[in-house]
Amino acid sequence: MLHPARLLYLLLPTLVLGQAYVDGHDQLVLGPSSQPSKSIAIVGAGSGGLAILRTLLDLPADIRQGWDVVLYEQRRDVGGLWLPDPPGPLPRPPVLPESPVYPLLHTNTPHPTMTYPNFTYPPLTPLFPSHEYVQQYHFDYAKHYGLLPHIELYHKVAAANWNGDSEGGKWDIELHELNPESPRGQPVRISRRSFDHLIVANGHNHYPHIPQWNGTEGWLANTPPGTPKREILHSIYYRRPEKYTGRSVVIVGAGASGRDAALQVGRTARVTYQSLTPNNEPTPGANVIPKPRISHFTNTSIVFEDGSSLEDVDSLILGTGYEFRIPFLSPPHSSVLAVDPHTDLNSTTAPTLISNLRYIFPLYRHIFSIAPGIPPTALSFIGLPVLVANCPSDIAQSLLVAHAIANASILPARPELLNDLVSREATLRSEGLDPYYVGHRLVSPSETDHDYQDSLVEYLKQVGALPQDGRKFVEQWRRQGRARSRLLGRAWERLVRLGLEQEWLEGVETEDEWADLMERLAEWQRAYEEEHGAPPEQFVSYE
Repeated sequence: MLHPARLLYLLLPTLVLGQAYVDGHDQLVLGPSSQPSKSIAIVGAGSGGLAILRTLLDLPADIRQGWDVVLYEQRRDVGGLWLPDPPGPLPRPPVLPESPVYPLLHTNTPHPTMTYPNFTYPPLTPLFPSHEYVQQYHFDYAKHYGLLPHIELYHKVAAANWNGDSEGGKWDIELHELNPESPRGQPVRISRRSFDHLIVANGHNHYPHIPQWNGTEGWLANTPPGTPKREILHSIYYRRPEKYTGRSVVIVGAGASGRDAALQVGRTARVTYQSLTPNNEPTPGANVIPKPRISHFTNTSIVFEDGSSLEDVDSLILGTGYEFRIPFLSPPHSSVLAVDPHTDLNSTTAPTLISNLRYIFPLYRHIFSIAPGIPPTALSFIGLPVLVANCPSDIAQSLLVAHAIANASILPARPELLNDLVSREATLRSEGLDPYYVGHRLVSPSETDHDYQDSLVEYLKQVGALPQDGRKFVEQWRRQGRARSRLLGRAWERLVRLGLEQEWLEGVETEDEWADLMERLAEWQRAYEEEHGAPPEQFVSYE
């Protein structure tokens, strides 16, 4: 059921500028013709979309006077991937769920390190909250800062095409207003709007990466009699470990979803294997048997790269990550973003934006398009970096985007932007990393997540867009808290076992108080482990 306040904002009349749409009688309807001084469309109401919306609205009134800023979200509420699927049965492949959220999902880093600056979680929030807390946090943020009137729920951006050149132009955006009772059905209205700026903040956990192996069809078609029907499912479809009770399961991958599945399924399955790439370790604390990468399938077995095989497997869970796809920018809907996983083009030769499914290029600082034919500030992305604390990183990116939209001259000319990108890619290569494989993952020692955020804000200070205050954007306590995530996770697990979490959380409200809590908790756990050793991690659920 929708929260009353959310329903109120959903039902507010849609006041649009310069809009044409097709109504229920297939008649072209024209909206008001008055034009704003700047028009900005944001796609997605997750952490990135909310960050840029608030940052734009926070610009001085005299700068943004006459601007039209609207955020389109195709789902029923804000929160992005933290908003679970609506009630009802989970869709089956190839239909994708709306969200990868599963009931036992919680954060794997302490929430104070993940917050928007100066906006904390409510008092008594568990240090590693479940997804319900995180989704509510995003709604509270949107409500507190007056963002909800600017958000159009159940509005899907179906296509976005640039009509112009590298000097200027307009976005032609096709919008589908979805039926709240049947959002996967036919839209109740299709409309078009033009905008000066498009900001893409729709996340990157939508389109699962499914590895291809020879023999999977034969293996799936030959379930032994008296055993569960064989299946291969990406973790986006994973919900509860009880489904795998008594089964033999292979979990592929050791990232966040593979780790959680290993810890949870390992407790219920008859036997659980974890297929790992070289140099990866099995999930700490999980009841799994490590195996190398899968080579291929036969009708009766799964064969691994070391020549070993398994014949008793019922289910595969693919914790193999997601692909960088943006359908409304790509063929057949648009020609702005080409998709080619085998492209030989690079940032200097690409005629358009390109996604090789791991990396969208050429982008300046993972944000601005510097492909030919579109001005850099006309198309920007919030939230592409991976392995970051999203909310603060999204704010750092949003500050640069908002000020560049207000004054495009703060950005260097396109050749300088491209040189910066080429230099970054060269640095990654010198460190033994392939920038087109690493993509937007901030894994380089020369580009840590916190240093990346600091550099964006520091640049704005250097060009005079923000005052010189002598401070880093990322506070030291955030750096320390994120670096101590595993130690703090073990500490929190021990607090929960001892029933002490309420006692420790009592009276903690401000950022400084949350920072102090993490410092005290780390020292408490460190002293315990010096005497007793580090316990195995069982990072599953604190509920």
